[in-house]
Amino acid sequence: MASIEKILDEAVFIANEEGLSLRALDTSHVVMVDLFYPNSAFDEYDIGDSEVTFGVSFDALSKVLRRSRKEDRLELGIDGSHITIRFLGRGVRTFKIPQIQLTHERLPEPKIQFTVTAKMMSTVFREAIRDLEAMADIVTLKADDEYQRLLLTGTSDIGSVEIELSLERQSLLDLEVESPDTASYTLEYYTYMLQAAQAADLTTIRYSMDAPVRVDLEYQAGGRLTFYVSPRME
Repeated sequence: MASIEKILDEAVFIANEEGLSLRALDTSHVVMVDLFYPNSAFDEYDIGDSEVTFGVSFDALSKVLRRSRKEDRLELGIDGSHITIRFLGRGVRTFKIPQIQLTHERLPEPKIQFTVTAKMMSTVFREAIRDLEAMADIVTLKADDEYQRLLLTGTSDIGSVEIELSLERQSLLDLEVESPDTASYTLEYYTYMLQAAQAADLTTIRYSMDAPVRVDLEYQAGGRLTFYVSPRME
């Protein structure tokens, strides 16, 4: 939620028989956020007889979630016009925030033909973005099929940085290259993902020339948070 809050002010969650999900665009239509947790990821999952939707303010939700402790179990419920968030740990703490009434458009999943797919541990992804943000505000991805590596080049007015991730050095777990394409993106949106990546196990980057990049963060029990970021067009 801390990462999503940097991109979205408010959005609608959907709880159905498959699980809990959210898919929304930021106000500039540069970034799409796609969150999904399967029903099997929850200790208990009960939505009654029909689909449940509820709008949230991420500012309010994040303020509550910051009060969680490591040992807490989280219970999320809908109580009339309010969302109830309960922490079960050393005692029980219950917070209520109002639902936000939003016009909800069900966005389709983007249909993009990706030419490069790179999978890595999330620790590798976080370190790479941290290195890039020290010197850059634009990141360029370039796949090298011959040497089985992915180059991340960052540039700004103050300098540049290049990071090489490869199968040989085990910074990549897998690399599939249909075409050795190059694409550039605003680095700021990648930095928004860092807090979410801290809790993820694996990160997968998919991109093509002149197309949005897709960054998948995979969590325990099948949870997934996906970011689509539009490319920079020179």
